[in-house]
Amino acid sequence: MFSAYHGALRILKVPALFPSILGAAVFLCVWAGIAPEAFSEISQPVMSPNCNEFTFDASGSADPNNEKISYSWDFGDGRTAVGPVVDHRYEKSGKYPVLLKITDNSGSECSEDSVTQEVEVNIPPYVEFSSPSRVCANMPVKLDASPSRDDAGKPLSYLWNFGDGTHLTTQKAVAEKTYNIGGTYEMTLTVDDNMHSVCNTATATRMIYVNEAPRIDAGPRNKFQCVQREADLTVQLDASNTYDTNADNLTFTWDLGDGRTQTGAKISHTYPGHGTYDVKLLVNDNSGLECASDVAFFQVRLSKAPEAVAGPDVVGCTGEKIDFDGRQSAAELKGTLHGRWDFGNGQSAEGIRTSYAYSKSGTYQAVLTVEDKMNQMCPPSMDTRKVVINAAPQVSITAEKLACVGDQIEFRATSALDPDGDSLEYYWTFGDGTVSQGPSIVSHTYTQGGEYRVTVIVDDGQGTACSTASAEARVRINTPPVADAGPNLTCCVGQSAEFNATASSDADDDPLLYTWTFGDGTVQEGALVQHRYEKSGSYKVVLTVDDNSQTHCSTTTASFVAEVNAKPTATFSIR
Repeated sequence: MFSAYHGALRILKVPALFPSILGAAVFLCVWAGIAPEAFSEISQPVMSPNCNEFTFDASGSADPNNEKISYSWDFGDGRTAVGPVVDHRYEKSGKYPVLLKITDNSGSECSEDSVTQEVEVNIPPYVEFSSPSRVCANMPVKLDASPSRDDAGKPLSYLWNFGDGTHLTTQKAVAEKTYNIGGTYEMTLTVDDNMHSVCNTATATRMIYVNEAPRIDAGPRNKFQCVQREADLTVQLDASNTYDTNADNLTFTWDLGDGRTQTGAKISHTYPGHGTYDVKLLVNDNSGLECASDVAFFQVRLSKAPEAVAGPDVVGCTGEKIDFDGRQSAAELKGTLHGRWDFGNGQSAEGIRTSYAYSKSGTYQAVLTVEDKMNQMCPPSMDTRKVVINAAPQVSITAEKLACVGDQIEFRATSALDPDGDSLEYYWTFGDGTVSQGPSIVSHTYTQGGEYRVTVIVDDGQGTACSTASAEARVRINTPPVADAGPNLTCCVGQSAEFNATASSDADDDPLLYTWTFGDGTVQEGALVQHRYEKSGSYKVVLTVDDNSQTHCSTTTASFVAEVNAKPTATFSIR
């Protein structure tokens, strides 16, 4: 009998997933002559790659006697089938014992054999979820997957793929999602019954439109414009760079702040006059959502151009601080001016008011530039003042330091020059009460001796504090001394005679030196001297008085004749 059933049932096949599980479990009937015994059941359930669809293959069954085999299947769900290879579809998830019974046509006791295998059927869960089709960016979106279910009532896991690179896995059917960027996203929900089979998941998708409010770009929020003529009252407003993530067709509405409105991304508007206007721009993407619009506020300021006033021309001196005051400059709003002075020599200073000292003389064009800090659209305003910087002239005096009364003395204003090349005028003061205006070389005669301070003042005629310069010199005028040698003298040979010059004088009170020349070849100094002639005769006595002034009039002489008599010799004879 064993040989008759050899090979009667080769295998129970589940194609594609477990092609040899049943084949390995279902053994051939015992060898020929031995009746087959029932196979042990396989404890591990078999699952199909097709979820609830199975193909059962018993074509590997065999009969040792090569008799014809018939096949009978019981699928465990109340349905049966015959044939070596059968397909079966289960309608519900669960575990089912599948019974294969084979029978040969021998009619013997060992003509049958059977094998049972448990299969596990997993029907994919049903997936469905609800969500709004149009939402706003940065606002929470409620997602409801409550309609999703498993036919066996198994608890589900929910895997959300939001289409923006983010995911969420949860055991709850309700979730929340916030999109940060506008766009159209494919949202996918995968539900999982956690059976770890190829049939444990199901997926559903929905498209969701995420709207992002437009982002207004209309340039700076403060728009300044300088009004120098009527045409400058027209302002260009441009919001064409406004960005919309969703590329919607945008509507632009301008409230221009003067009671009028205008539409369009780029507009031109003429205001009634100078002033500040508050402008409101509303941009709508027409999506109908609460995030459909953006609003921006602007301020349009139409200002008059500033006016620079540098002040009157000024004359100053080198090294002298000159005030530069531009406070008379004007702007539409007080306190909005910024000033800068260019002094005309490459130097400059910031500020409406400042001071500066020029180191070199010359004529400079100082320029004041003012700008309105509240309206950079206005060009700077400039004004110029002439600054004449005068350099002081220079002078010195050359003259004789010693002279005599009555001498004509020449005074020269030497080194007299003006760095600016101005013509100079000369004013002389001679110290004796005489003042004159004249050339650079003058002559003067003093009538009295003494020491005099001579001053010359030069003037360049510019009328500045540094227009004049002066120099002085001192000159000593000498009065000749008066020599008085006394009256003629009569004296005797060999007799000392007194010579007296004390009556001599000097108007300048100079100390005098007295020199006597006696006419006999002898000289003697002193105001009062004694002299003795050795021979009789007439002698011219000369007195020289010197006041030691080192001038040509420092000496004076006086003279007289000294009669020197010899003593007569008395003789007589006696007769």
